[in-house]
Amino acid sequence: MAAIRNRPGSLGRAQEAREAKRRVDEYQLQGLLKYAEGNKMLVANSKVEERSEHTRREREARGRLREEMQMEGMYENHKQREYAQYVATEEAMISAALEKTHKADERSQREVQRIRNQSEELRWLQEKIRTAEVQMMRQLQLDEKQLIDHRKKQENEAYDDMLEANRQKAIADEDAKEARRRENQVGARYVLMEQMEEKLEQQRAAKKEFERERAAVDQIVSKIHEEDEMELLRKKSKQEETKKWVDNFMVEREQQREAQRNAEWEEEQRIREFNEEVAARKAAQAAVKKAKDDEAARILARIGKEKEEEMRRKEEMEELINRLYFEEEEKRHREKEAAKAEKQARMVEEMKQGNEFQKMLKAQRRIVELEEEERNRKIQMAKYAEDEQREKEAERRRKQKMLEFKAEVKELAAYKRGEYEKQKAREVAEFEAAAAQERREQDIVEQERQRMLREHAESLMAFLPKGVLRKPEDLDMLVGLLNEKMGQMGRD
Repeated sequence: MAAIRNRPGSLGRAQEAREAKRRVDEYQLQGLLKYAEGNKMLVANSKVEERSEHTRREREARGRLREEMQMEGMYENHKQREYAQYVATEEAMISAALEKTHKADERSQREVQRIRNQSEELRWLQEKIRTAEVQMMRQLQLDEKQLIDHRKKQENEAYDDMLEANRQKAIADEDAKEARRRENQVGARYVLMEQMEEKLEQQRAAKKEFERERAAVDQIVSKIHEEDEMELLRKKSKQEETKKWVDNFMVEREQQREAQRNAEWEEEQRIREFNEEVAARKAAQAAVKKAKDDEAARILARIGKEKEEEMRRKEEMEELINRLYFEEEEKRHREKEAAKAEKQARMVEEMKQGNEFQKMLKAQRRIVELEEEERNRKIQMAKYAEDEQREKEAERRRKQKMLEFKAEVKELAAYKRGEYEKQKAREVAEFEAAAAQERREQDIVEQERQRMLREHAESLMAFLPKGVLRKPEDLDMLVGLLNEKMGQMGRD
Protein backbone atom coordinates (compact mmCIF):
# COMPACT_ATOMS: atom_id res chain seq x y z
CA MET A 1 0.00 0.00 0.00
CA ALA A 2 2.85 2.42 0.80
CA ALA A 3 4.45 1.63 -2.60
CA ILE A 4 1.20 2.40 -4.30
CA ARG A 5 0.98 5.79 -2.49
CA ASN A 6 4.51 6.74 -3.65
CA ARG A 7 4.00 6.05 -7.43
CA PRO A 8 2.59 9.54 -8.31
CA GLY A 9 5.74 11.20 -6.89
CA SER A 10 7.97 9.02 -9.13
CA LEU A 11 5.95 10.00 -12.22
CA GLY A 12 6.29 13.71 -11.35
CA ARG A 13 10.05 13.45 -11.03
CA ALA A 14 10.29 11.60 -14.36
CA GLN A 15 8.13 14.31 -15.98
CA GLU A 16 10.40 17.03 -14.56
CA ALA A 17 13.48 15.23 -15.85
CA ARG A 18 11.94 14.95 -19.33
CA GLU A 19 10.95 18.66 -19.23
CA ALA A 20 14.48 19.67 -18.23
CA LYS A 21 15.96 17.58 -21.05
CA ARG A 22 13.47 19.09 -23.50
CA ARG A 23 14.47 22.64 -22.46
CA VAL A 24 18.15 21.79 -22.93
CA ASP A 25 17.40 20.35 -26.38
CA GLU A 26 15.37 23.46 -27.30
CA TYR A 27 18.21 25.72 -26.16
CA GLN A 28 20.71 23.78 -28.28
CA LEU A 29 18.32 23.88 -31.26
CA GLN A 30 17.88 27.66 -30.84
CA GLY A 31 21.67 28.04 -30.84
CA LEU A 32 21.94 26.07 -34.07
CA LEU A 33 19.11 28.10 -35.66
CA LYS A 34 20.80 31.39 -34.69
CA TYR A 35 24.07 30.17 -36.18
CA ALA A 36 22.32 29.11 -39.40
CA GLU A 37 20.49 32.46 -39.61
CA GLY A 38 23.80 34.32 -39.15
CA ASN A 39 25.39 32.31 -41.97
CA LYS A 40 22.35 32.99 -44.14
CA MET A 41 22.66 36.77 -43.52
CA LEU A 42 26.39 36.67 -44.39
CA VAL A 43 25.65 34.78 -47.62
CA ALA A 44 22.85 37.25 -48.48
CA ASN A 45 25.17 40.23 -47.88
CA SER A 46 27.83 38.63 -50.05
CA LYS A 47 25.28 38.04 -52.84
CA VAL A 48 24.08 41.69 -52.60
CA GLU A 49 27.67 42.89 -52.92
CA GLU A 50 28.26 40.59 -55.90
CA ARG A 51 25.08 41.82 -57.60
CA SER A 52 26.08 45.47 -57.00
CA GLU A 53 29.53 44.80 -58.44
CA HIS A 54 28.00 42.99 -61.44
CA THR A 55 25.60 45.90 -62.04
CA ARG A 56 28.46 48.40 -61.90
CA ARG A 57 30.51 46.34 -64.35
CA GLU A 58 27.60 46.11 -66.78
CA ARG A 59 27.01 49.88 -66.55
CA GLU A 60 30.69 50.60 -67.24
CA ALA A 61 30.70 48.08 -70.11
CA ARG A 62 27.61 49.74 -71.65
CA GLY A 63 29.31 53.17 -71.34
CA ARG A 64 32.46 51.91 -73.04
CA LEU A 65 30.40 50.21 -75.77
CA ARG A 66 28.39 53.40 -76.36
CA GLU A 67 31.60 55.46 -76.63
CA GLU A 68 33.14 52.96 -79.08
CA MET A 69 29.94 52.97 -81.19
CA GLN A 70 29.99 56.80 -81.32
CA MET A 71 33.62 56.82 -82.46
CA GLU A 72 32.87 54.12 -85.06
CA GLY A 73 29.83 56.13 -86.27
CA MET A 74 31.95 59.27 -86.71
CA TYR A 75 34.58 57.27 -88.59
CA GLU A 76 31.95 55.62 -90.85
CA ASN A 77 30.32 59.00 -91.63
CA HIS A 78 33.71 60.42 -92.57
CA LYS A 79 34.46 57.45 -94.83
CA GLN A 80 31.01 57.69 -96.46
CA ARG A 81 31.51 61.38 -97.21
CA GLU A 82 34.90 60.62 -98.77
CA TYR A 83 33.42 57.78 -100.84
CA ALA A 84 30.50 59.95 -102.02
CA GLN A 85 32.90 62.71 -103.04
CA TYR A 86 35.09 60.19 -104.85
CA VAL A 87 32.06 58.73 -106.70
CA ALA A 88 30.84 62.22 -107.68
CA THR A 89 34.32 63.12 -108.98
CA GLU A 90 34.55 59.91 -111.00
CA GLU A 91 31.08 60.42 -112.47
CA ALA A 92 31.92 64.01 -113.41
CA MET A 93 35.14 62.85 -115.09
CA ILE A 94 33.32 60.09 -117.00
CA SER A 95 30.60 62.51 -118.14
CA ALA A 96 33.19 65.03 -119.25
CA ALA A 97 35.09 62.37 -121.18
CA LEU A 98 31.92 61.15 -122.92
CA GLU A 99 30.87 64.66 -123.78
CA LYS A 100 34.33 65.46 -125.06
CA THR A 101 34.44 62.27 -127.15
CA HIS A 102 30.94 62.36 -128.66
CA LYS A 103 30.13 66.06 -128.94
CA ALA A 104 33.45 67.74 -129.64
CA ASP A 105 32.66 68.60 -133.28
CA GLU A 106 29.15 69.78 -132.60
CA ARG A 107 30.25 71.87 -129.66
CA SER A 108 33.07 73.38 -131.72
CA GLN A 109 30.66 74.34 -134.49
CA ARG A 110 28.20 75.84 -132.06
CA GLU A 111 31.04 77.69 -130.36
CA VAL A 112 32.24 79.16 -133.67
CA GLN A 113 28.70 80.19 -134.58
CA ARG A 114 28.17 81.71 -131.16
CA ILE A 115 31.42 83.65 -131.44
CA ARG A 116 30.39 84.89 -134.90
CA ASN A 117 27.03 86.00 -133.60
CA GLN A 118 28.39 87.61 -130.42
CA SER A 119 31.55 89.20 -131.82
CA GLU A 120 31.31 93.01 -131.88
CA GLU A 121 34.20 93.19 -134.30
CA LEU A 122 32.48 90.96 -136.87
CA ARG A 123 29.21 92.84 -136.51
CA TRP A 124 31.12 96.07 -137.00
CA LEU A 125 32.83 94.63 -140.11
CA GLN A 126 29.45 93.49 -141.50
CA GLU A 127 28.08 96.97 -140.99
CA LYS A 128 31.10 98.42 -142.75
CA ILE A 129 30.65 96.02 -145.64
CA ARG A 130 26.99 96.93 -145.88
CA THR A 131 28.02 100.59 -145.86
CA ALA A 132 30.48 99.87 -148.65
CA GLU A 133 27.76 98.06 -150.55
CA VAL A 134 25.48 101.05 -150.09
CA GLN A 135 28.22 103.35 -151.33
CA MET A 136 28.84 101.11 -154.31
CA MET A 137 25.16 101.11 -155.18
CA ARG A 138 25.10 104.85 -154.80
CA GLN A 139 28.01 105.22 -157.15
CA LEU A 140 26.31 103.00 -159.69
CA GLN A 141 23.17 105.04 -159.38
CA LEU A 142 25.14 108.24 -159.87
CA ASP A 143 26.83 106.91 -162.96
CA GLU A 144 23.52 105.77 -164.33
CA LYS A 145 21.90 109.10 -163.64
CA GLN A 146 24.80 110.99 -165.17
CA LEU A 147 24.36 108.88 -168.32
CA ILE A 148 20.57 109.10 -168.33
CA ASP A 149 19.82 112.73 -167.55
CA HIS A 150 22.19 115.61 -167.16
CA ARG A 151 19.22 117.70 -166.11
CA LYS A 152 19.10 116.03 -162.81
CA LYS A 153 22.71 116.84 -162.13
CA GLN A 154 21.89 119.43 -159.52
CA GLU A 155 19.44 117.19 -157.83
CA ASN A 156 21.95 114.40 -157.96
CA GLU A 157 24.62 116.68 -156.59
CA ALA A 158 22.27 117.62 -153.75
CA TYR A 159 21.47 114.02 -153.28
CA ASP A 160 25.19 113.25 -153.34
CA ASP A 161 25.76 115.91 -150.72
CA MET A 162 23.04 114.36 -148.60
CA LEU A 163 24.50 110.88 -149.05
CA GLU A 164 27.95 112.24 -148.30
CA ALA A 165 26.62 113.74 -145.10
CA ASN A 166 24.98 110.43 -144.22
CA ARG A 167 28.19 108.67 -145.03
CA GLN A 168 30.19 110.98 -142.84
CA LYS A 169 27.62 110.53 -140.13
CA ALA A 170 27.73 106.77 -140.54
CA ILE A 171 31.53 106.90 -140.46
CA ALA A 172 31.35 109.03 -137.33
CA ASP A 173 28.86 106.59 -135.82
CA GLU A 174 31.11 103.69 -136.71
CA ASP A 175 34.10 105.52 -135.22
CA ALA A 176 32.10 106.08 -132.06
CA LYS A 177 31.08 102.40 -132.02
CA GLU A 178 34.73 101.44 -132.49
CA ALA A 179 35.73 103.65 -129.61
CA ARG A 180 32.98 102.13 -127.44
CA ARG A 181 34.11 98.64 -128.48
CA ARG A 182 37.67 99.43 -127.46
CA GLU A 183 36.41 100.80 -124.17
CA ASN A 184 34.42 97.59 -123.70
CA GLN A 185 37.55 95.56 -124.31
CA VAL A 186 39.40 97.61 -121.69
CA GLY A 187 36.45 97.13 -119.32
CA ALA A 188 36.49 93.38 -119.98
CA ARG A 189 40.18 93.36 -119.11
CA TYR A 190 39.36 95.20 -115.87
CA VAL A 191 36.60 92.68 -115.15
CA LEU A 192 39.06 89.83 -115.71
CA MET A 193 41.51 91.46 -113.30
CA GLU A 194 38.72 91.83 -110.74
CA GLN A 195 37.84 88.15 -111.16
CA MET A 196 41.48 87.22 -110.58
CA GLU A 197 41.51 89.41 -107.46
CA GLU A 198 38.30 87.74 -106.24
CA LYS A 199 39.86 84.30 -106.74
CA LEU A 200 42.93 85.38 -104.78
CA GLU A 201 40.64 86.64 -102.04
CA GLN A 202 38.83 83.28 -102.06
CA GLN A 203 42.18 81.51 -101.75
CA ARG A 204 43.09 83.67 -98.77
CA ALA A 205 39.68 82.95 -97.21
CA ALA A 206 40.17 79.21 -97.78
CA LYS A 207 43.57 79.43 -96.09
CA LYS A 208 42.00 81.25 -93.12
CA GLU A 209 39.27 78.58 -92.96
CA PHE A 210 41.93 75.86 -92.95
CA GLU A 211 43.78 77.61 -90.11
CA ARG A 212 40.51 78.05 -88.20
CA GLU A 213 39.65 74.34 -88.59
CA ARG A 214 43.16 73.42 -87.50
CA ALA A 215 42.74 75.58 -84.37
CA ALA A 216 39.38 73.86 -83.72
CA VAL A 217 41.04 70.43 -84.01
CA ASP A 218 43.77 71.52 -81.58
CA GLN A 219 41.08 72.74 -79.20
CA ILE A 220 39.29 69.35 -79.46
CA VAL A 221 42.54 67.50 -78.71
CA SER A 222 43.15 69.77 -75.69
CA LYS A 223 39.61 69.15 -74.48
CA ILE A 224 40.15 65.39 -74.81
CA HIS A 225 43.31 65.68 -72.68
CA GLU A 226 41.35 67.61 -70.04
CA GLU A 227 38.61 64.96 -70.06
CA ASP A 228 41.26 62.26 -69.61
CA GLU A 229 42.70 64.07 -66.59
CA MET A 230 39.21 64.46 -65.12
CA GLU A 231 38.61 60.72 -65.71
CA LEU A 232 41.85 59.86 -63.88
CA LEU A 233 40.84 62.06 -60.94
CA ARG A 234 37.40 60.45 -60.88
CA LYS A 235 38.90 56.96 -60.88
CA LYS A 236 41.29 57.92 -58.08
CA SER A 237 38.39 59.32 -56.05
CA LYS A 238 36.42 56.16 -56.71
CA GLN A 239 39.34 54.01 -55.51
CA GLU A 240 39.56 56.07 -52.35
CA GLU A 241 35.82 55.67 -51.80
CA THR A 242 36.15 51.89 -52.30
CA LYS A 243 39.02 51.75 -49.81
CA LYS A 244 37.01 53.77 -47.33
CA TRP A 245 34.04 51.45 -47.84
CA VAL A 246 36.26 48.39 -47.20
CA ASP A 247 37.61 49.99 -44.00
CA ASN A 248 34.07 50.76 -42.83
CA PHE A 249 33.06 47.21 -43.70
CA MET A 250 35.91 45.79 -41.59
CA VAL A 251 34.95 48.08 -38.68
CA GLU A 252 31.33 46.95 -38.98
CA ARG A 253 32.47 43.29 -39.07
CA GLU A 254 34.49 43.84 -35.91
CA GLN A 255 31.48 45.49 -34.27
CA GLN A 256 29.33 42.55 -35.32
CA ARG A 257 31.86 40.13 -33.86
CA GLU A 258 31.95 42.10 -30.61
CA ALA A 259 28.16 42.04 -30.50
CA GLN A 260 28.24 38.29 -31.20
CA ARG A 261 30.75 37.75 -28.37
CA ASN A 262 28.51 39.75 -26.05
CA ALA A 263 25.53 37.66 -27.15
CA GLU A 264 27.46 34.46 -26.50
CA TRP A 265 28.47 35.72 -23.07
CA GLU A 266 24.83 36.54 -22.37
CA GLU A 267 23.85 33.02 -23.51
CA GLU A 268 26.44 31.49 -21.17
CA GLN A 269 25.13 33.70 -18.38
CA ARG A 270 21.61 32.47 -19.10
CA ILE A 271 22.88 28.86 -19.03
CA ARG A 272 24.48 29.45 -15.65
CA GLU A 273 21.28 31.04 -14.36
CA PHE A 274 19.31 28.09 -15.70
CA ASN A 275 21.63 25.64 -13.91
CA GLU A 276 21.33 27.63 -10.69
CA GLU A 277 17.57 27.65 -11.09
CA VAL A 278 17.58 23.87 -11.58
CA ALA A 279 19.73 23.46 -8.47
CA ALA A 280 17.41 25.73 -6.47
CA ARG A 281 14.44 23.80 -7.75
CA LYS A 282 16.04 20.53 -6.64
CA ALA A 283 16.74 22.01 -3.18
CA ALA A 284 13.12 23.15 -2.96
CA GLN A 285 11.94 19.69 -4.00
CA ALA A 286 14.16 18.12 -1.32
CA ALA A 287 12.74 20.51 1.33
CA VAL A 288 9.19 19.72 0.25
CA LYS A 289 10.00 16.00 0.38
CA LYS A 290 11.45 16.38 3.91
CA ALA A 291 8.35 18.27 5.00
CA LYS A 292 6.16 15.53 3.56
CA ASP A 293 8.20 12.89 5.36
CA ASP A 294 7.92 14.80 8.66
CA GLU A 295 4.19 15.19 8.18
CA ALA A 296 3.84 11.50 7.43
CA ALA A 297 5.79 10.64 10.58
CA ARG A 298 3.65 12.99 12.63
CA ILE A 299 0.47 11.50 11.19
CA LEU A 300 1.75 8.01 11.80
CA ALA A 301 2.54 8.90 15.40
CA ARG A 302 -0.93 10.33 15.90
CA ILE A 303 -2.55 7.33 14.31
CA GLY A 304 -0.36 5.11 16.48
CA LYS A 305 -1.56 6.82 19.66
CA GLU A 306 -5.16 6.62 18.59
CA LYS A 307 -4.90 3.03 17.66
CA GLU A 308 -2.54 1.94 20.43
CA GLU A 309 -5.09 -0.38 21.77
CA GLU A 310 -5.85 -1.80 18.41
CA MET A 311 -2.15 -2.10 17.66
CA ARG A 312 -1.71 -3.93 20.88
CA ARG A 313 -4.44 -6.31 19.94
CA LYS A 314 -2.85 -6.76 16.51
CA GLU A 315 0.74 -6.53 17.62
CA GLU A 316 1.93 -9.33 15.50
CA MET A 317 0.15 -8.03 12.42
CA GLU A 318 1.39 -4.49 12.95
CA GLU A 319 4.90 -5.67 13.54
CA LEU A 320 4.75 -7.54 10.27
CA ILE A 321 3.26 -4.55 8.49
CA ASN A 322 5.82 -2.18 10.01
CA ARG A 323 8.65 -4.49 9.07
CA LEU A 324 7.33 -4.66 5.53
CA TYR A 325 6.85 -0.90 5.44
CA PHE A 326 10.33 -0.20 6.71
CA GLU A 327 11.79 -2.60 4.23
CA GLU A 328 9.86 -0.95 1.39
CA GLU A 329 10.76 2.50 2.72
CA GLU A 330 14.41 1.59 2.92
CA LYS A 331 14.28 0.09 -0.53
CA ARG A 332 12.48 3.20 -1.83
CA HIS A 333 14.97 5.44 -0.06
CA ARG A 334 17.86 3.54 -1.60
CA GLU A 335 16.23 3.72 -5.06
CA LYS A 336 15.56 7.40 -4.52
CA GLU A 337 19.15 8.08 -3.53
CA ALA A 338 20.41 6.02 -6.47
CA ALA A 339 18.05 7.86 -8.89
CA LYS A 340 19.11 11.16 -7.39
CA ALA A 341 22.79 10.33 -7.78
CA GLU A 342 22.15 9.07 -11.32
CA LYS A 343 20.14 12.18 -12.20
CA GLN A 344 22.83 14.45 -10.78
CA ALA A 345 25.52 12.57 -12.68
CA ARG A 346 23.41 12.69 -15.83
CA MET A 347 22.85 16.46 -15.41
CA VAL A 348 26.57 16.98 -14.84
CA GLU A 349 27.28 14.92 -17.96
CA GLU A 350 24.66 16.84 -19.91
CA MET A 351 26.16 20.14 -18.76
CA LYS A 352 29.60 18.89 -19.79
CA GLN A 353 28.23 17.81 -23.14
CA GLY A 354 26.44 21.16 -23.49
CA ASN A 355 29.67 23.01 -22.73
CA GLU A 356 31.58 20.81 -25.18
CA PHE A 357 28.86 21.37 -27.77
CA GLN A 358 29.06 25.16 -27.22
CA LYS A 359 32.83 25.03 -27.55
CA MET A 360 32.46 23.00 -30.74
CA LEU A 361 29.90 25.50 -32.09
CA LYS A 362 32.25 28.38 -31.23
CA ALA A 363 35.15 26.60 -32.94
CA GLN A 364 33.01 25.90 -36.03
CA ARG A 365 31.79 29.49 -36.11
CA ARG A 366 35.36 30.71 -35.77
CA ILE A 367 36.46 28.43 -38.63
CA VAL A 368 33.52 29.65 -40.78
CA GLU A 369 34.34 33.26 -39.91
CA LEU A 370 37.99 32.78 -40.83
CA GLU A 371 36.98 31.08 -44.09
CA GLU A 372 34.51 33.92 -44.78
CA GLU A 373 37.16 36.51 -44.04
CA GLU A 374 39.62 34.72 -46.34
CA ARG A 375 36.99 34.43 -49.07
CA ASN A 376 36.07 38.13 -48.75
CA ARG A 377 39.75 39.04 -48.80
CA LYS A 378 40.26 36.97 -51.95
CA ILE A 379 37.13 38.51 -53.51
CA GLN A 380 38.37 42.02 -52.71
CA MET A 381 41.85 41.25 -53.99
CA ALA A 382 40.39 39.72 -57.15
CA LYS A 383 38.12 42.74 -57.55
CA TYR A 384 41.06 45.12 -57.09
CA ALA A 385 43.11 43.13 -59.61
CA GLU A 386 40.19 43.07 -62.05
CA ASP A 387 39.61 46.82 -61.61
CA GLU A 388 43.27 47.50 -62.18
CA GLN A 389 43.31 45.26 -65.27
CA ARG A 390 40.13 46.88 -66.56
CA GLU A 391 41.57 50.35 -65.99
CA LYS A 392 44.77 49.36 -67.80
CA GLU A 393 42.72 47.98 -70.69
CA ALA A 394 40.57 51.15 -70.75
CA GLU A 395 43.73 53.28 -70.70
CA ARG A 396 45.19 51.22 -73.58
CA ARG A 397 41.97 51.56 -75.59
CA ARG A 398 41.83 55.29 -74.84
CA LYS A 399 45.42 55.75 -76.04
CA GLN A 400 44.64 53.65 -79.12
CA LYS A 401 41.56 55.76 -79.82
CA MET A 402 43.64 58.91 -79.33
CA LEU A 403 46.25 57.66 -81.80
CA GLU A 404 43.53 56.73 -84.29
CA PHE A 405 41.87 60.13 -83.82
CA LYS A 406 45.19 61.94 -84.31
CA ALA A 407 45.82 59.87 -87.43
CA GLU A 408 42.35 60.76 -88.74
CA VAL A 409 42.96 64.44 -87.92
CA LYS A 410 46.27 64.33 -89.80
CA GLU A 411 44.58 62.50 -92.68
CA LEU A 412 41.78 65.08 -92.72
CA ALA A 413 44.31 67.94 -92.64
CA ALA A 414 46.28 66.32 -95.48
CA TYR A 415 43.04 65.80 -97.39
CA LYS A 416 42.08 69.46 -96.96
CA ARG A 417 45.56 70.59 -97.98
CA GLY A 418 45.25 68.38 -101.05
CA GLU A 419 41.81 69.83 -101.79
CA TYR A 420 43.22 73.34 -101.34
CA GLU A 421 46.06 72.58 -103.77
CA LYS A 422 43.59 71.00 -106.20
CA GLN A 423 41.33 74.05 -105.95
CA LYS A 424 44.27 76.32 -106.55
CA ALA A 425 45.36 74.22 -109.54
CA ARG A 426 41.77 74.22 -110.86
CA GLU A 427 41.63 78.00 -110.59
CA VAL A 428 44.95 78.35 -112.43
CA ALA A 429 43.71 75.88 -115.06
CA GLU A 430 40.42 77.79 -115.35
CA PHE A 431 42.32 81.05 -115.77
CA GLU A 432 44.57 79.48 -118.43
CA ALA A 433 41.55 77.89 -120.09
CA ALA A 434 39.78 81.27 -120.12
CA ALA A 435 42.85 82.89 -121.66
CA ALA A 436 43.10 80.08 -124.24
CA GLN A 437 39.39 80.40 -124.94
CA GLU A 438 39.79 84.13 -125.44
CA ARG A 439 42.70 83.53 -127.82
CA ARG A 440 40.70 80.90 -129.65
CA GLU A 441 37.76 83.25 -130.00
CA GLN A 442 40.09 85.96 -131.28
CA ASP A 443 41.51 83.48 -133.82
CA ILE A 444 37.98 82.49 -134.92
CA VAL A 445 37.01 86.18 -135.23
CA GLU A 446 40.17 86.89 -137.20
CA GLN A 447 39.52 83.95 -139.55
CA GLU A 448 35.94 85.06 -140.10
CA ARG A 449 37.10 88.65 -140.71
CA GLN A 450 39.66 87.47 -143.28
CA ARG A 451 36.97 85.39 -144.97
CA MET A 452 34.57 88.34 -145.17
CA LEU A 453 37.31 90.58 -146.51
CA ARG A 454 38.25 88.02 -149.17
CA GLU A 455 34.61 87.69 -150.20
CA HIS A 456 33.85 91.43 -150.45
CA ALA A 457 37.18 93.22 -150.84
CA GLU A 458 37.46 92.69 -154.62
CA SER A 459 34.10 94.24 -155.43
CA LEU A 460 34.10 96.84 -152.63
CA MET A 461 37.76 97.86 -152.63
CA ALA A 462 36.99 101.44 -153.58
CA PHE A 463 34.10 101.74 -151.13
CA LEU A 464 35.51 100.24 -147.94
CA PRO A 465 35.19 102.70 -145.05
CA LYS A 466 38.11 103.91 -143.04
CA GLY A 467 39.34 101.46 -140.37
CA VAL A 468 38.27 98.24 -142.12
CA LEU A 469 41.84 97.47 -143.12
CA ARG A 470 43.46 97.62 -139.68
CA LYS A 471 46.58 95.53 -140.29
CA PRO A 472 49.29 95.57 -142.93
CA GLU A 473 48.50 91.92 -143.55
CA ASP A 474 44.99 92.93 -144.65
CA LEU A 475 46.39 95.27 -147.27
CA ASP A 476 48.92 92.64 -148.42
CA MET A 477 46.07 90.12 -148.75
CA LEU A 478 44.00 92.53 -150.86
CA VAL A 479 47.01 93.39 -153.03
CA GLY A 480 47.69 89.72 -153.55
CA LEU A 481 44.04 89.15 -154.53
CA LEU A 482 44.20 92.03 -157.02
CA ASN A 483 47.46 90.77 -158.49
CA GLU A 484 46.01 87.32 -158.80
CA LYS A 485 42.91 88.76 -160.48
CA MET A 486 44.98 90.82 -162.89
CA GLY A 487 47.18 87.79 -163.66
CA GLN A 488 44.09 85.78 -164.53
CA MET A 489 42.80 88.62 -166.72
CA GLY A 490 46.22 88.77 -168.51
CA ARG A 491 46.20 85.07 -169.12
CA ASP A 492 42.66 85.27 -170.47
